[in-house]
Amino acid sequence: MSADNRVLFESELLKELKLVASKFEGVTASKNKLKFKYNKKFVAELVFEHLSRVDSYVLVGMVSGGEIFECSSNFTPPYKSNLFNEFCFSFISSSEQNKVFSGSLDGAIKTPSPDSVGQVCAHIKSVLEEFYIPRMLACIVPSERTIKDVLSSPESYAYPAVFIHCAAVLGKNGRLTDLSEAVNSKKIVKNKDYDIPLLSNLA
Repeated sequence: MSADNRVLFESELLKELKLVASKFEGVTASKNKLKFKYNKKFVAELVFEHLSRVDSYVLVGMVSGGEIFECSSNFTPPYKSNLFNEFCFSFISSSEQNKVFSGSLDGAIKTPSPDSVGQVCAHIKSVLEEFYIPRMLACIVPSERTIKDVLSSPESYAYPAVFIHCAAVLGKNGRLTDLSEAVNSKKIVKNKDYDIPLLSNLA
């Protein structure tokens, strides 16, 4: 039964993903995935990964290109990245503190039964449109929410101080309150001599 439930859910999920993608420029949908394009190249993905041992789905996001990524590539901080990959931003819903994706502590959504597929897909559509897609887009090209997003989960960014610096310079919208919070955060400032100059005098 579980395999049948997965087939049905993934089929309905794809329909929802296509509807969601159509509302955002540069976003395309394929099976269990949304892909983000910048300058005609795919630079980011949101992927629904199935965990067979618990028959559940987690959401994985990664950004490997875009305006902020290109700017960040010009910097070589004297400390290790928060991430174990080449992305500038990466997360998995099971590690997120906010649990927006699932609403449950494990950050995963159980493969729904046929009678609850519609309800689960409606929830996924809502959190994608309201939270995850705007967050991904703000990682590719800076927006008003970019710096606040970094402040809310700095561990999801390779080099949060560099990322904030690039977002503020490119977007020309670094709010004093956000930048002050960044300077005073130990999760963002890893090396005072390197990071604080990056974060100063940006607003």
